[in-house]
Amino acid sequence: MNKHYITWEEIKNWSNTIADKIAADCADISQMTLVAVSRGGLIPAQLIAYKLNIRDIRIMKLISYDNNNKRGETKDISTDRLFDGDDVYFIDDLADSGETVRYLRKRFPQARQCTLITKECCNENPDLTAVQLPGDSWLVFPWDE
Repeated sequence: MNKHYITWEEIKNWSNTIADKIAADCADISQMTLVAVSRGGLIPAQLIAYKLNIRDIRIMKLISYDNNNKRGETKDISTDRLFDGDDVYFIDDLADSGETVRYLRKRFPQARQCTLITKECCNENPDLTAVQLPGDSWLVFPWDE
């Protein structure tokens, strides 16, 4: 499988794109909650929060890959309990298979799903995405190196 290396500059640009889309989508930015999907969504959520001056950032700890990068069942290992509503935005780095988006939509149906990248092969697209990339490459994020 081909590897596609993502740069820090792309992460910053795509995070700004998502921030702009959230600002256009959200009725009242001062009342919104950002939820970073750990681990991939942590850095984008921080960048988005700074751009939008959001201080209410939560963390949803989901696991769906094992130590060998094999996909398994999506499991929530969070200790925080989150809110569902029109003013809640989940932030993740990537929608690949769409399993995380599907899981979060089922659990929090009113919240919005946001990813920096959606692969063309994704079966469940997020509400907001910055860029769509081909599904035939393994993406390597700057924090993975």
